[in-house]
Amino acid sequence: MITMGKKKMMQEKNSKRKWIPVVSIALVAFFVFFAGCLDNEPGNEDTNGELIPGAVIEMSQNTFGMSDLIEFDIRNTGNTNLMFGRNFDIEFYNASIAAWEPVEMDMVVTMDMIILAPGEVFTQGFTPEEVFVDEIEEGQYRIKKAVSVAETDESMELEKTFMIETGSE
Repeated sequence: MITMGKKKMMQEKNSKRKWIPVVSIALVAFFVFFAGCLDNEPGNEDTNGELIPGAVIEMSQNTFGMSDLIEFDIRNTGNTNLMFGRNFDIEFYNASIAAWEPVEMDMVVTMDMIILAPGEVFTQGFTPEEVFVDEIEEGQYRIKKAVSVAETDESMELEKTFMIETGSE
C-alpha cells in the first residue's frame, strides 16, 4: 500500500508538470504577439506609401549684430527621418564680384549624428565675433547645412540667408 500511495503522488506531480511547458509556451506567444502591437507609432509614409523628404532652416529674425547669438532651427517638414551632424558652413555674399565666398570659422563641433523625426525641430547657434576668423564685414550671409534622408540616404543642402550689421550691437 505504501508503494501504491507513492505512485498516486507521483502521478499527481507528473500531471502538474505536463502543464508547465504548455503554460510557458502560451505566455511566450502572448508576449510576442503584444510586443508587435506596441509599435503603434504612425509610419513615416503617407497614405499611398510615398516618401516625401523635406526640411527648412528657420530663424527668428533676419538681421543680427556682430556679437548677437545667431540661432537657427532645422525643421523636418517631410514624412521621413533626417540625419545630420552639427557642422554647417557660412558664406558671405561679395557684391563686388557677385559671388558667395566661404567664411572661415574657428569653431569646434562634436561628431554627433542627429536623427530628426517628421515635424521635429533642432536648434543650433553661433556668435560671429566669437567664431569668424577674419574681420566681420557688414552684408548678406547664408548658412548651408547638409542633411540626409534616413530611409534612402538621399542628401539635400539647406540654405538660409541673413544680414549682419556691424553697427548694431
